[in-house]
Amino acid sequence: MFLEEMLKYCGPKSNTGAFGGGIGEEQFSSFLIQEQAAALAGRMDLGFSTWVAQ
Repeated sequence: MFLEEMLKYCGPKSNTGAFGGGIGEEQFSSFLIQEQAAALAGRMDLGFSTWVAQ
């Protein structure tokens, strides 16, 4: 969830103009952000598990 919120804030923004995704991109961008955050979480350890265990 942490990575997902961070990607929402500072991740890549959608294109505008002729190559923008329009309403479809707006509707499905949350799914893309979720998958990107899951991929990042699978590859890196932020140390939250050890912090919570203490």
